[in-house]
Amino acid sequence: MIHSKSKLFFGLAILLSCLRPSIADGSISLFSTTAARPTYTVSSVTAIRGGAAAIPAPKGKRVLTKKHVATSVGHDDELMSSPTAVANVLADLCPHGMLPIAYGMAAAGGTGPVLATAVLVVFGALSWYSLVSFARAADVVLVQSKEEHAAGESLSAVWERTVPNGKLTTYIPDVGCVFLTVGCLLFYSAFIGDIFGSLVSGVKGLPSVLQKRWPVLLLLHAVPILPLCLKKDLSALKYSSMTGLLGIFYTVFFVGKRLVDGSYAEGGKYFDLMATKFQPAPLANFPHTQSGVLGYLADIPSMYAGKGLFTLMNMCCVAYACHYNAVKYYMELKDRTVPTLKGVMAAGIGGTGLVFWCMMMLGFATFGKHSQALLLNNYHSSVDLMATAARLFTGIAIISGYALMFAGLKAALFSLLKLDQPNTTNRDLKQNTISFGILSAIAVAACFVTEHELATVIGIVGSVFGSVVIYIFPAIVNISLLAKKNKKGNRIAALFFPGEVLFNKLMILFGAMFAVLGTWISLASDDH
Repeated sequence: MIHSKSKLFFGLAILLSCLRPSIADGSISLFSTTAARPTYTVSSVTAIRGGAAAIPAPKGKRVLTKKHVATSVGHDDELMSSPTAVANVLADLCPHGMLPIAYGMAAAGGTGPVLATAVLVVFGALSWYSLVSFARAADVVLVQSKEEHAAGESLSAVWERTVPNGKLTTYIPDVGCVFLTVGCLLFYSAFIGDIFGSLVSGVKGLPSVLQKRWPVLLLLHAVPILPLCLKKDLSALKYSSMTGLLGIFYTVFFVGKRLVDGSYAEGGKYFDLMATKFQPAPLANFPHTQSGVLGYLADIPSMYAGKGLFTLMNMCCVAYACHYNAVKYYMELKDRTVPTLKGVMAAGIGGTGLVFWCMMMLGFATFGKHSQALLLNNYHSSVDLMATAARLFTGIAIISGYALMFAGLKAALFSLLKLDQPNTTNRDLKQNTISFGILSAIAVAACFVTEHELATVIGIVGSVFGSVVIYIFPAIVNISLLAKKNKKGNRIAALFFPGEVLFNKLMILFGAMFAVLGTWISLASDDH
């Protein structure tokens, strides 16, 4: 028998072995064993040195038409309106963050509800700031400097033009984003397999092979996930995003209803139908002494902090991670200004935080210690018809968000492979071929990851790659950008607030410490 972690890393090994495209003289070998490529690690961030030439002072913004902007970044004549961008942010973030968040609150003895709320708010605010700061940098070094024609939409396009010796280190943000998105997509794929595998397992008349998890997982990655992942721009995903939002709202409603009606509480109609590990249970240090709508929330002190706090922080780090699309969100925005993006991200991050808070409080109040990493596993898979509908709608929401996350992977990977330039020979063919290969590899790897590994995967991804992409990369870009001055001695980018440079230095320190500590916590604890 293979140990659960061994299966996890075996699946990752299959995936990473496929991430070796060789591009030379216009040819592609997706599974090359001979192409010699350097190996990069997160520690490469510490190798940034030297200086860079100053960026010429902007003479003012150009007035760009919708068609000109869309064409300049290699898209069809479509850009996102602000409501579409907000919907995309919600669809990008909510599905993968809302399901495990109650597990994070219950982990390792639990976290008090007020403290847990504060963690959500702090991580949401930091995520908003780093997203907006990427937009500010893109506005200065790509738009105002008239570089959007030559640049792609990856973080490295901003990094190259901002960080000292940026041209020599553009692989650093690309590699970070690739690992973050691959980890999150693996997490998504495992969710899809768990949710839809559970749905079809009870369908009568289906061949037995189609009632298993792995065939369902692979079929769904072929249709509809693959066609969505081959879309060129985020605006093309607006309809799937809207559909995903309906699934998100229904799931929140369902979890709240089951708390209020007490169906899964001791004595409820579904309580005895569930296995012990899925039944509601109090935290070890806080016996359940009260009954009522607050459920297990009433048992734990509001500001209680234990070792599980770091697990919750890991969850929140990944839950707010859409920074792989930070430049894309700005470059594809119809009213492309930094103030507009501030409003879009405030609405998107704020709405996401509200969904997370509802799912965290409602899920923990209902199931306490036994809140699962995939919360819907706490609900009966066949008898509870509303739970079945919630699984279906949540699965649709995850599929809608999958393509948005995959867009971030494509932006980073194509930049790393130099396939994001308009004059690349057979660019579309190469991009689509690589997209197909990577998606296939992720789907196969997800077949080796069961629900028991989900918490470990999300903890490691959040601690290491989430910290790097969300905190360290934007801080490095901000410090470098704010140090640049024009010929008059003025900063080429305005400060968002006094002391911003010092704040970013502290953010680098926080990101590094959190990456190490969070990884240790994730590996040390398999279960709560």
